[in-house]
Amino acid sequence: MTDDVIEHLRNDGARLHAKALFCDPGDSLSVRIPGREEFLFMTPDRSDPTAFPFATTGLEAADLHATIYRSRKDAGGVLIGQTPWSSALARIEARIPTLFDEQARHLGPAGKPIALGRHSLLFRALEGGGNVAIYGERRICIGTTPSRVVFNAELFEKCAKAFVIAHASGDRIRKLPGWARYIARARLRRAQKRAALSYAAGRIPEGMDGYF
Repeated sequence: MTDDVIEHLRNDGARLHAKALFCDPGDSLSVRIPGREEFLFMTPDRSDPTAFPFATTGLEAADLHATIYRSRKDAGGVLIGQTPWSSALARIEARIPTLFDEQARHLGPAGKPIALGRHSLLFRALEGGGNVAIYGERRICIGTTPSRVVFNAELFEKCAKAFVIAHASGDRIRKLPGWARYIARARLRRAQKRAALSYAAGRIPEGMDGYF
């Protein structure tokens, strides 16, 4: 199982790097090891992953990943890093609205950007089930599977770009209707509960990497 997880992590890192979503030295990516209180962690400049326990403290990047895994039993992967669009969201200090159905289904609601160092606010936001947050100028993406964290990172870039451009134009921004957000959020919560059960049973959740 660990060899499979290592392969997942390396493949995810390569795909994210190719799309310029995992390039800066401060970026970090991790995946959960099913059935164990551990995760594999890597940075763009080190392709060999390192295993850390969920109890990790003291190492800034790995500690943040560990804290997320402790609080989110459904998290199969975590990506932390800075992109031009996450920086733009931080500068305008605006909450990104739910614009697209796939955003509601897979990312959930996102709060306003959180100042670096405000850990309690960050974890409170993520504990609510959202899969994306802006922390300082970095975006944090969570996925129920190793592949899903990649898809969510790509999806967030699309949503952030659309919102920042629309916000700069000054035009009215149309959000997804409330009924659509409600249905999508319910489906996201069900998927997260199922993912948590799968990881507790020692396996990667299945059927969570598609559009719906």
